[in-house]
Amino acid sequence: MAKVAVVGRADSILCFLASGFRAFPADGTEEAKEAVRQAKKEGSDVIFVTPDLKEVINWADEKYGESVTPAVIPLPLGSGEAAKERLTSFVERAVGANILGD
Repeated sequence: MAKVAVVGRADSILCFLASGFRAFPADGTEEAKEAVRQAKKEGSDVIFVTPDLKEVINWADEKYGESVTPAVIPLPLGSGEAAKERLTSFVERAVGANILGD
């Protein structure tokens, strides 16, 4: 099973612990980059990053873009069909299949 991590402000990500995700609190860009490095070092295959740290997504894409893992994906916060479609497209891009179902 893939290891999943979430990087972002503590108040935004701690709820993901209940889902079995690793949570890496980070308040700024440099702290988030270090959290992504640590999550990769600990074997995370998928790393979600909160939208307020979107510059970390670009950095991670440059750093890890050639590798299969980790897939560093912006966390699609929100609700409704648009958020679901966005999450599905990111996960499908990362793992090569729609593993979330309909």
